[in-house]
Amino acid sequence: MPTEQFWHLAWFTPIMLAFWIPAFIFHDCLVLLGGAWWQNGLACMAFAVLWTGLVERWSRGYLARRRMRALTEGGLEDAQEAPVPPPALPQKLPVFATHEFWDYAFLRLFGRARGVAARLTDFLFFMAFFYPSGLVWVGAFSLLLVISLCLGAWQRRLLRRELAAATQPGPALAEASGSRVSRPPRIA
Repeated sequence: MPTEQFWHLAWFTPIMLAFWIPAFIFHDCLVLLGGAWWQNGLACMAFAVLWTGLVERWSRGYLARRRMRALTEGGLEDAQEAPVPPPALPQKLPVFATHEFWDYAFLRLFGRARGVAARLTDFLFFMAFFYPSGLVWVGAFSLLLVISLCLGAWQRRLLRRELAAATQPGPALAEASGSRVSRPPRIA
């Protein structure tokens, strides 16, 4: 399972507590040390990258050991044969862009440089939220909201087009439509 998918699935689990509690403690220690805002931002970003990797590694190891223990004790012998539920019917179209559509949009807009563009965007918003001004924070949040609304409108337009053509939506649109199709995104 890719890292982003792991964290997307771990969002409302105790794994997130294992990430956020030390992150808040680290941030409070940085504030007590009294560094400049940009130093605190860079330190928190570096901590987040390193701590995310460590928590993910430890969590995957723990979950793998737990699964192996359940398999050896006979607790999951029928779990592999459980029927997979059919895809849900299409729900309401999303107002904000889904996580998968952000990846699709960066692929369409930046091509092979999408990783650099995504990291640069993350860095800019991360640093804006550490700037000691409420106006900059509100401005960055508003910009993020507007970008997500615009990408959501793009996603809804693509979903309507594919639903009107009675075709299966691509992987970037699959979450919003409820189907799970594994076909690569089209770049035209």
